[in-house]
Amino acid sequence: MNQWVGRILLVVLVGTIIILGVSGCMNKNKEQQTEENKPTPEVIKEWVLTHLQEKYGEEFVPVSFSGSSFAYPYNQMYLYPKNGAKSDRFEARIVINKDGTYNISDGYFGILIAPEYAKVVSGFIGEIYKDFKFSVDFGEGVLPDRLNKNTKLEETYSENEYFKAQITVFVKEDSANGIDTMDSLKKIAGKMIEKKLVGNVMIYIVKNGMFDSITMETLNEVNSINKGEYFLYDYKIIMIGKDLKVFHME
Repeated sequence: MNQWVGRILLVVLVGTIIILGVSGCMNKNKEQQTEENKPTPEVIKEWVLTHLQEKYGEEFVPVSFSGSSFAYPYNQMYLYPKNGAKSDRFEARIVINKDGTYNISDGYFGILIAPEYAKVVSGFIGEIYKDFKFSVDFGEGVLPDRLNKNTKLEETYSENEYFKAQITVFVKEDSANGIDTMDSLKKIAGKMIEKKLVGNVMIYIVKNGMFDSITMETLNEVNSINKGEYFLYDYKIIMIGKDLKVFHME
């Protein structure tokens, strides 16, 4: 009786080993097959370039490419418009799904819409100040794919999506005399809310002698020690949220 039990256990054990071995081979072959079918960086780049050309009607030049990883489940490219400037660099991301399909998102719309956005905001600021400079930036990263070459400024807003501008205003000291900076920010914010424009507005009051030389590059170089050389006081800011309400100002 014990011999029969031993034989049965041996048969079961051998069968289990064979099944595990076959299963392991199948999984390994499946992994190898998946790896073999994985698109090369050249193929992925071509997908992105084709998508962007169809979306914007322009050609683009790749600057860099990095593949997906455990930390970042998307492939990342940086590009700039072929007929534009290298400084107009933007990011594109491509996620490849298990079924072989893929999704592409990019940040080029921020560069494309910036001149029109700046024109509208300049009108708001110009109603308050005579001498000013300003910068509009939409930050790093990607934007909703629905934003394309045909999207108008008034169509950019969606309470469920992220499209936010960072607006930095430099006002000449003489032009700011007798004007309360926080009142100015509230007026600008009110106009932006009417136009459904979301973002942050910062105002720096620049000393007369430093106004001509102040730029965003200069601002990035200014630190807490020498900022007194350029500005009367630290910046004032107002923030407009996705609900088109002011949620912070200081």
